[in-house]
Amino acid sequence: MNKQFFTFSYTSYLSDYSLLNSLAMIQRLLCISLGLLILMSCKPEPDPNPVLPDLTIRDSDVFERDEPARMLFEVVALDSVAIPIDFTYQIIPVTAEPDVDFVLANGSGTIEAGNRSVNIEVQILGDDLNEMDEKLIVTITSASNAKLVDSTGTGVIVDDDAPVPTDADGYITAESIYGYDLVWQDEFDGTELDPASYNIDIGDGCPNLCGWGNDEKQWYTDDPSNLRLEDGKMILTATKTGTSDYQSARVQTKGKKEFKFGRIDIRAKLPKGQGIWPAIWMLGQNIDDVGWPACGEIDIMELVGHQPKTVHGTAHWGPQGRGYSTYSTSSYFIDQDFQEAFHVFSLVWELNQMVWYVDETRFKTITSKDMQGETYRFNQDFYFIFNIAVGGRWPGLPDETTVFPQTMEIDYVRVFQ
Repeated sequence: MNKQFFTFSYTSYLSDYSLLNSLAMIQRLLCISLGLLILMSCKPEPDPNPVLPDLTIRDSDVFERDEPARMLFEVVALDSVAIPIDFTYQIIPVTAEPDVDFVLANGSGTIEAGNRSVNIEVQILGDDLNEMDEKLIVTITSASNAKLVDSTGTGVIVDDDAPVPTDADGYITAESIYGYDLVWQDEFDGTELDPASYNIDIGDGCPNLCGWGNDEKQWYTDDPSNLRLEDGKMILTATKTGTSDYQSARVQTKGKKEFKFGRIDIRAKLPKGQGIWPAIWMLGQNIDDVGWPACGEIDIMELVGHQPKTVHGTAHWGPQGRGYSTYSTSSYFIDQDFQEAFHVFSLVWELNQMVWYVDETRFKTITSKDMQGETYRFNQDFYFIFNIAVGGRWPGLPDETTVFPQTMEIDYVRVFQ
């Protein structure tokens, strides 16, 4: 009997234990479920304004070459990319002509997660024509999952062809240029200068600017022996009278034709000889208010006659009232004298940048970053000056080798904007 009782009691105990154990497990599961619910209810909501990586596009340049080339614009995320960045872009011609200089093909791109950049490719169409560097713009029009910081990249197609004379008398440029409007020109087809455009300087610069500021020795006149229009050209002539008396011509457009920015083409044939100093240049229209060099000076072309194969492009600037300038200059050389044929002297003038060309070949660039700590003076209106000086601090005096008369022939002046 004791044995039976023991057996019954043990069996009942096991049943009770199993039941209790099951209830405990259920309780634990309920607690776990409740905990998960609590955790889920405490999870933060997605940020409605997440921090997005900055997106920019970089400038590009490429040599044109005679066969198609690729211009690559790098689109860059400045922060790490967790999710893909999709964007669309548009190609905008400036002075590069679609389907002539490049293939116009708008499109889209993606920076994949884990990457930082991708390239937009523009196909460049090559040719064997000498021409100025040409410009286009690629702009990002939309972007997802990124903050668009810099949407525009500038592309420059750098010409690598050699200049070739385009007519029997030298180099000539087109009267119509893609991307520009011709806003003023003078082809000098008349018999006298247009008084609405030009002023003719007379004298030696005294009393205010004796020697024209450079210790020059000539007397400027309006006599036909020194200044005339002939065969569609403006002809400035330096002459000698007696043993040391020199006459010449100086023409300028102050207060009549003043310009800010654009492309300037001036076709000219130049004089030579020791002491001869022809120039095609510009001064800031505010010179009477601030003086030189604070007004700025742009020398599109200067030549000192004892170096007849070399021309110079120069910019002058500096603070008001200072008697000397801060300047930057570069030179361009050819194999024959600039007196032998016509050449085109050009300036491509933009906001904060100027580029000099001879026969559409670039030889000098200056920007607002090149001011040597001084103020950039070239984002304002300037007027033209055309002259032949005789003597002066730079070329020195004529000597027995100098042949007179010496002429500068200007075939045309064209301003595009």
